[in-house]
Amino acid sequence: MKRFFFLALLPVFLSAKAGEPHRVTVFTTLHSVRLELVFDSLPATGTKYTLLVMDNRTGRLVVNKVVTPTTAGNTLRFRADGLEVDPWTPMNPHLYRVALTIDEPGKAARREEKRIGFRLFESKNGHLFLNGKPIFLRGIAINPPDRGIPDSIEKSRRFAEQYVDFMKSIHVNIIRIPNNDTWYDVCDEKGMMVFGGNYSGTVDGQKPPKDYDKAIDWYKNKAFATIAGHPSLMVYAMTNETPFQGKTVAEWEKFLAYAAEKLRNWDSTRVYIANAGYGYGKAGDICDLHRYWGWYYSSPFTFLHARNDDEIIPFPKKAGQPITFTECVGNYSGPDGRYNLTPDHKNPGSQLNWTGHAPDDLQARLANEHQSFTFKQATELNRRLRSVNPELSGVFPFTILFYNWNTIRNFIDMGPKPVTSQARLSYSPVLVSWENWTTQLYAGATFHPILHIVNDADDFSDLHGADFVYRVIDEAQNVVATGNFPLPDIAYYAELDKPLSIALPADLAIGHYQLTGQIISNGRIVSENSDRLFIAGKDYAASAPKPQRQILLYEKGDGASSGFVQLSIPFRKITSFKNIPPASVLVIGENSADETFVQQAAAIKQFVAAGGRLLCLRQDSTLLPHLNAVLSTSIRNITMDLDYSQYPPPPRPSRNGYYVNPERPGHPVFDGIDREELKVWSDYTGWKESAKTGFPAIYPVTDGFVPADKKDMPRISVLGDYGPGLEGIAIAEIFDGKGSVLLCGMDLVRRSGLDPVAGRLLDNLIGYMGSGEMHSPDVLVTAPITWGDYGSEKGLLTGINSGLLLNSRPRIMGTGKTTITVTKEGHEFAGGDRSGFNTRPGIQYVPYGRRPWGPYTFRGFGDVPEPVNARDSIGEGTFYCAVPKGRTVANTLVWNPAEVPLEIHITVNGKEESRMIPAGVRATVAVPVSSTQITIRFRGDRRLVLLQTDFQ
Repeated sequence: MKRFFFLALLPVFLSAKAGEPHRVTVFTTLHSVRLELVFDSLPATGTKYTLLVMDNRTGRLVVNKVVTPTTAGNTLRFRADGLEVDPWTPMNPHLYRVALTIDEPGKAARREEKRIGFRLFESKNGHLFLNGKPIFLRGIAINPPDRGIPDSIEKSRRFAEQYVDFMKSIHVNIIRIPNNDTWYDVCDEKGMMVFGGNYSGTVDGQKPPKDYDKAIDWYKNKAFATIAGHPSLMVYAMTNETPFQGKTVAEWEKFLAYAAEKLRNWDSTRVYIANAGYGYGKAGDICDLHRYWGWYYSSPFTFLHARNDDEIIPFPKKAGQPITFTECVGNYSGPDGRYNLTPDHKNPGSQLNWTGHAPDDLQARLANEHQSFTFKQATELNRRLRSVNPELSGVFPFTILFYNWNTIRNFIDMGPKPVTSQARLSYSPVLVSWENWTTQLYAGATFHPILHIVNDADDFSDLHGADFVYRVIDEAQNVVATGNFPLPDIAYYAELDKPLSIALPADLAIGHYQLTGQIISNGRIVSENSDRLFIAGKDYAASAPKPQRQILLYEKGDGASSGFVQLSIPFRKITSFKNIPPASVLVIGENSADETFVQQAAAIKQFVAAGGRLLCLRQDSTLLPHLNAVLSTSIRNITMDLDYSQYPPPPRPSRNGYYVNPERPGHPVFDGIDREELKVWSDYTGWKESAKTGFPAIYPVTDGFVPADKKDMPRISVLGDYGPGLEGIAIAEIFDGKGSVLLCGMDLVRRSGLDPVAGRLLDNLIGYMGSGEMHSPDVLVTAPITWGDYGSEKGLLTGINSGLLLNSRPRIMGTGKTTITVTKEGHEFAGGDRSGFNTRPGIQYVPYGRRPWGPYTFRGFGDVPEPVNARDSIGEGTFYCAVPKGRTVANTLVWNPAEVPLEIHITVNGKEESRMIPAGVRATVAVPVSSTQITIRFRGDRRLVLLQTDFQ
């Protein structure tokens, strides 16, 4: 066969000589090709134009003919229709070459060439379509290039090929990348779809442009010029996160509506997101959202709101417009796996929300687990909720998939994180997904998960003749329950929902299990996935320490009493609070702090002061304020819902929450309970996501609280907290006289007999309050406190109450940025760059001491610390503890990272020592100690860093 060999690919955007085009753009549909050439001056009259299209694989000529252009100003357009060509698809990225020969009289013939693929990407009827087939976008938003990897590596063809191959191996079908011809060429060849364009908050440097037509020319000739001819490009970004509030919103919306229409006339073979994240599809073809549910705010389960447009979009959405989430998940961890604690940012507060004050050696594992969990929920809910809201059309986690970036020499050095294994499951073209809202169970129970199978096969095929096998397996991979059944045929882009009933053996050992499922066809695993379970026997709760005091229960209804009976807790019901023996434990049942409780508050306070112990179970927002009638320090109600779905959300904390952080893991309240079992609890309502309304009852905390005044913290022992910055309190003990009051905002009683962890916690609360041992409000410190090391701090600092802000500093490896800038607020940045956690993920900010920074609040929904008086450079912080007898001095190591001397004042139980710390110096300040009960107050410039306190 005769072959035509084309010249090397010319850049699309050229520095034109006289009579030569300065832009050549090629557009294709399934059976047509259109060329657009823009000149400074058109070729002469009588110029001959020859169009040639050739199959890149076989050399077959599709077109070879003389063509006549249409002319518009200095633009020539050429078109050929009805071509017999194979389409470009992700499974079969068939490529062709197009050439236009320009034979101008009196001049040597010139030829403009481009590699192309024939495909059509559309938005219609609430779906996205590739070549006439509906398609769901399984995207990743953080990718090279321009992420800190050396240019010689990340912009090389070999690196791009290996990266794209890996993405395809975990079933990603579209990536967001900047304009780079090498990367686009590789995506063309490998069948990787691309989301690209102007991912910026400006257009031609303006916010927004004043000259609309000049901005359109900028899009065509600069922003989109080098990418428009690539068949892999499916979605244009016109802008990113332009304002959704304020005076410029209307200006932006007017411009983007105009620009989208003009650009659609220019290139209708792709779709446009006018304002990625914040535009809601007012302009453009897609209603796109950015939601970091499960990272900065809310939870991954907030994606359940996507069932209904009006719950996630603040105005009536355009009919028939697809919905995408082109940024979500977050969970920015660094090269060592721990979360990146970027100063003056939302990240540190988010870290506390999800990995809490777990010891340093657990932080990386917990971060990896939550990143994978959030990825799983965000992606799988978006896919399986299509049966409820068919317009859900794509999801792009904006999360960091690899450990190493700026230190690598080749792709293999990047080191994929565990989340990539989750992506391989959650992005499987044929998805297996478990809807299971009862993940913590008693041995012998029967639970009822719903199996979802979503068929998004890459080859657009139906699923025929397959079987499904499910298993419950233990940590040693032993199968403890199993079943199988044949699957009906599942059409492409359709879903199967099947409720199951699985009985657990009664003799299972306590531990973690997996519910697994596999689709089997012709002996081959088509798809698989799993869900976590925690299973314990009835003896798990019963093994908790038993109370040594009499238990007196006051409640409306029989919730707590039923739970006590199931847990074999002896108790006596009372109807009055008069003359209660101080040697007993008084329990206020859930939602039972009624008017009688308030009216007899004096008797209850007298009971506590005399040595009685009062346990108050969960009280809702109406009744919780009644507790202040008996408390020595007031608490404040929280009413904001965790799953508030509009953007921006209100400031935190929320009244409900999960991922409870045990501030004192060795405390009797948490005996036998690991932080893993304090994340998500079993639903007791029988809820199903197909209901379209409501949420499952899976959050351990339903009625959290905060102190009304931080100055009361010496009398409050926070045992469990939650939420961004750990600001919400789940369990706390308040001391008064010889007794104490234990407050619990967790939803325990309604899970009696269902969730073994809830049962065990209730048993622990009763056992602790009914013990014969003395209760102490303070943590006993027996070893040096390394500030910023959560394990060493032992729960001394909770929420924002202490005023001691975690200091983080950049760990720089191979970035070329060696300078660290210290701001006047004390924040340390690599090279003065306030970003970096996503644009330069190889830079990691790690804990390094604490700073006297209070009093401070959290700014907005993102919980960014902000001093109450930002004009004053002096901050302070306080902590309380107990020390063994014989300790006579408190030594604190203080570092001054600033370039000027700074003074620190340290006060221990009223005794103050001051020291001027020279610039760059670490110095120890000693303060005498004369008691075993310690209050230490630090006061000084917010740049000062406390590194260690040791009682000797």
